[in-house]
Amino acid sequence: MKRKKLIGVLIIVAIVIAPALFAGGQQDNVDGIPTFVMVPKLVHPFYEPCIEGFKNAGEKYGVNIEIESPPKFDIALQVKVIEDLIARGVDGIAISAVDNKGLVAVIDEAIAAGITVICFDADAPDTGSACYIGTVNKAAGYSAGEYMFNLMGGKGEVALLGGLAPNLNERQEGFREAAAETDVKIVAFEDFQADFAMGVNKTEALLETYPGLDAIFGVSAYGAPTAATVIQEQEKTDDVIVGGFDDLPETINGIKEGTVKFCLVQKAYKMGWLSVEIILDLIAGKSVPDVIDTGIIIVNKENVDSYMAEVKAEVQ
Repeated sequence: MKRKKLIGVLIIVAIVIAPALFAGGQQDNVDGIPTFVMVPKLVHPFYEPCIEGFKNAGEKYGVNIEIESPPKFDIALQVKVIEDLIARGVDGIAISAVDNKGLVAVIDEAIAAGITVICFDADAPDTGSACYIGTVNKAAGYSAGEYMFNLMGGKGEVALLGGLAPNLNERQEGFREAAAETDVKIVAFEDFQADFAMGVNKTEALLETYPGLDAIFGVSAYGAPTAATVIQEQEKTDDVIVGGFDDLPETINGIKEGTVKFCLVQKAYKMGWLSVEIILDLIAGKSVPDVIDTGIIIVNKENVDSYMAEVKAEVQ
């Protein structure tokens, strides 16, 4: 409701202050071909299938596609990217939000300039962005917990590795809710800030502090492969279950080798593909849902070689 009210206010303000603002979204439009830009949080392997889906959909629908990835996770850098896109007058922006509050002003400025803005992967609900396309993270965290606790036989000790971003907190919340319905005890949470060396040290400390630890779950992408590295070095692959989020190459290799038991794969390709379709719908004046849940797939040894074809088949 907040989103819709804010969009209405911004449209009124833009009409009153400067009708020329609505031409802003057309300045980068060459020969009638719209330009849509994907803005990830940073350069990261997770976004590669998002970008692939965005580009493939752009090719199908005749849209000029660009990717503007800040070099690191930094709100100021992401704001600067959007400011530059406003100056250019692109037609659509799909952004994976680094921060909610910190993007309010610049996203609302883009909307007032006639640019269609949506969020993918990470939402910014306090802004006027038209919708969110991606994983419903609390539900995904709950599903992850259910799957892991089943592997654990519904009891034992598990530790969490990850970070403190809003989407990661939601995953952890869902995971903890699932744990509360079992005899599994979550003994620790360690934020390793996506730093491999820090993650290794924290995993080693966890195994020393909790010698009876049954499982480690990574709520962020590097959690599972970091934990698996230590588990393998200490020859505890058969003793400690490792699972996590996202299909980084290291995680997929771990599943094939048996050091990682499973991962929850977000449908990143679908996020990218749908971003193009939804922006086109919005430009055409169609209504779209506030949230589009792209879903997750649990990947294990049985489907590790086939899951990506399954994801692409949903949209192509």
